[in-house]
Formats: sequence, C-alpha cells, structure tokens
Amino acid sequence: MSLFRSKKTRGRRTVRKRRRDHLLEVTATAETERRRRNQKIFLYAGEAVVLLGIVAFAWIGIRALLDSQIFRNPQYEVRVIEVDTDGVMTRDQALEKTGIREGLNIFSLNLDSAQRALSLIPEIKSAKVERILPDSVSIQIEARHPVAWIAPRDTGEDPSAMETACLVDSEGVMIKPENFHSSHARLPVVYGVPTEQWRPGDTIDVPELRSALELFARASERSNPDVKLRAADISKGWCILAWGEPQSLFTFGPSQLPAQLDRLQMILSHVGQTTQKIATANLIPERNTPVTFLGDPPPAEIVAPAKTSKKAKP
Repeated sequence: MSLFRSKKTRGRRTVRKRRRDHLLEVTATAETERRRRNQKIFLYAGEAVVLLGIVAFAWIGIRALLDSQIFRNPQYEVRVIEVDTDGVMTRDQALEKTGIREGLNIFSLNLDSAQRALSLIPEIKSAKVERILPDSVSIQIEARHPVAWIAPRDTGEDPSAMETACLVDSEGVMIKPENFHSSHARLPVVYGVPTEQWRPGDTIDVPELRSALELFARASERSNPDVKLRAADISKGWCILAWGEPQSLFTFGPSQLPAQLDRLQMILSHVGQTTQKIATANLIPERNTPVTFLGDPPPAEIVAPAKTSKKAKP
C-alpha cells in the first residue's frame, strides 16, 4: 500500500510541477510579447516624429521658396485691372465689391469669393474674374436686362413711381434697380403679380408670368402689321388680358401663343384696310374669333371655358 501511495504522490507532484512550469512559460511568453510590442510602438513613434520633422522642414523650405519666388515677387503684383461692368455699376464699385486693387499679389486673390460677391447682386446675371499672368486681372460682368415691369394691380400710375412695382428679365428674375433708365419707361407692364412675396434676385416661378413674358417677346417680333402690346393682366389665371392701343383689349390663352398671334395679325391686317378700330378680340377660339369695334355695345364679360367631362359609353 505504501508503494502505491508513493507512486500516486510522485505523480501528483509531477503534474503540479508541469502546471507550474507551463504557467511560468506562458507568463514569460506574455512578458516577451509585451516587451516586443512596446519596442515596436516606440520604434513607430520615433519614425513618425522623424517623418513629421522632415515634412515640417520641407514645408518651411517650400513656403520660403514660394514667398521669395511668387508671393513676395514684385513681378506678380497686380498692375492692370480690366473691368467690363455691362452698365450695371461703375469700375470703382466693382473693385470695391471684389476687393481687388492694384499692388496686391496676383496669387493671393480669391477669385471664387470675388465672383460670388458680384453674383449676389440682382442686376448681375453672371460674373467672371480671371488672372492673366504675370500682372493683370480681368473682371467680366453680364447684366440682367429687364424686359417688363411687374405690379400687383393696375392703379393707373406709372410703374416706375409705384413702390410695389419691380422689373423682371426674360428668366423671371426680379430686379429693383437703384437708378432709373429712360429705356425702362418703354417696357410693358404685367399686372396681377404679388411682388411682395419675392425679393430682388429671386426667380418668380409663376407660369402665367412666363406666358405673359413670352407673349411680349413673340409680339415684338411680329411685323406687317406690327403687334404692339403695352400691358397685360394675368390675375384671372386661365387667360392673359393684354392691351394694345389704350382702347384695344385682347384675350390670349396661356398656351399656343404663336397661333393666337397669327389670328391677331390677320384681324389687324383686315381692320387696317377700314376706318374701324378694334375694341376687344378674344384670340382663344380657333375659329370665328369674337371681335368688337369702338362704338359697338360692350361685350359680355369673358368667363373661363367650362370643363366638359367625358361620359362613359354604355
């Protein structure tokens, strides 16, 4: 019995020793790995510091080279500034808006910022600022050209004297110029536009206004006989009431304007051979255009055409 016990005891001691040796070996391995990992970290950190130092010295050197050869080089100082304002502003105003002046280094100019400053002005459609090496800058401005006045209602006043009246270009962009030009007095007027809802520079997205502007543009191209329209009212929505002569009122639909202008030209050509003058003409019907003449009884009020619904077939 004692022999078996001694063998068991020796066996237990051997197992304990193996476990202890294994734990020591694992601990030593972990400690070795930790030291290796720390060594790698210090190595990488040292390499990073060296690399950052090289980059910093290189940047300082490049910066000094750029300063001496470009940014502080008198050869690249702005001496010539070409400005074409297209009549929107003066040369000095354009330079003040862009911050460009003679003597500045041409490479220090922020061209994008200068173009944005000009583009924010409602009267300017587009602006382009360019460097012309070694010492010139070009500022090109394309103005918005107004094509009509717009106002909420017809008060009988001159639109240029109305606080609520504004100008629009062919794209429907609202313009409120500081200076009145004589050419503005000859522009047609579109009534029925709530101008208080927009600000200068906004695009007035009203389909009826786009139709009225198209009508004015197409009518101005017509000749033999000429089609002269001086004002329009779009407040009804479904039609455009346009005035030719002070006593002539024409009714247009918002679509198919060329065909309606054709009908109006035919009527004007026929009436031009007589002594009569047109009072009203409804150009919407494709046939049998309703026309009244000065001295005739006043026509019935024009109402929107009824919408007919299609009946289902039995």
